[in-house]
Amino acid sequence: MGETIIDLQKSQIPWLRLEQEFPFELEDSFYWLLSNLEIHRFSFEHDPNKNSTQTLFIWLPLNEWSVREQQSLVKSLISVAKAFDFTLPPCKWIEVKDEDWSLSWKKSWEPDPIGKLILILPAWLDVPEKFLERKIIRLDPGSAFGTGSHPSTRLCIEALDNNPPVGQVIADIGCGSGILSLTALKLGAKSTFSVDTDSLAISATKINSALNDVPENLLKVFFGSIKEVEANMPSKKIDLVLCNILAPVIKLIGADFEKIIAHKGKVILSGLLVEQIEEIQEFFLPLGWQVLEIKIKDQWALIVLTLDLS
Repeated sequence: MGETIIDLQKSQIPWLRLEQEFPFELEDSFYWLLSNLEIHRFSFEHDPNKNSTQTLFIWLPLNEWSVREQQSLVKSLISVAKAFDFTLPPCKWIEVKDEDWSLSWKKSWEPDPIGKLILILPAWLDVPEKFLERKIIRLDPGSAFGTGSHPSTRLCIEALDNNPPVGQVIADIGCGSGILSLTALKLGAKSTFSVDTDSLAISATKINSALNDVPENLLKVFFGSIKEVEANMPSKKIDLVLCNILAPVIKLIGADFEKIIAHKGKVILSGLLVEQIEEIQEFFLPLGWQVLEIKIKDQWALIVLTLDLS
């Protein structure tokens, strides 16, 4: 990119950029960490040709971040990685000129084909000719949450791609960027009820919905969780629940899925580690749910359930 690593303590240049390679399984965890630290100038570089790693970029005003604070940030990233049994390679601290960081990070984003039908496209790019036949989902990767690169998100998109929800009413629990709601609609869903307990996610979903020219009556966004779906859904209930969140949260709300699911409806659970498959099955089977399918990608798993009414 043209910059070189230099002595940070002698710098008079106003911006620092941290570059950290990491296993792509950590994207969601790093997002939450940085959001909790109220760091908002960051991006993830995802190269579809690289299956195992991507790069986190963080821009920091030099005059606001001491060396000790820089070191603390790096330790926080390392701690998150260790929690998932990953070891991070050394990061790079690079001083950059007074650039427009909100534009410069866009240089690394590429169109990302998923499954047979879907293309995730950064909003500022044109559709490559070789992908013109795909269903295009335009995203602002800087707005928040899922961009499609995380294995749990890709598992969900591939599940929708393999079995398009034509004419179905969808509930997207923990909608994040809205990527799964948009995928469902692009693949023929009738409407979606998208909920999240983070106001930033609500804003991101609305932004990305507008980027894709989706009418508000088709993608309905609510702050909250499954109770908001129950309060606002049509009388015929939900045909398909998408729930790409962590296992402990799934278990907190899982008993309420039956309140919103239609007859013969399905629930797609993702955001699960492979070692949590048995735990999730033991939770849902006594509640009358039947496991229809299990898919695995790297260390992550997806489970498809239906309510056994026999």
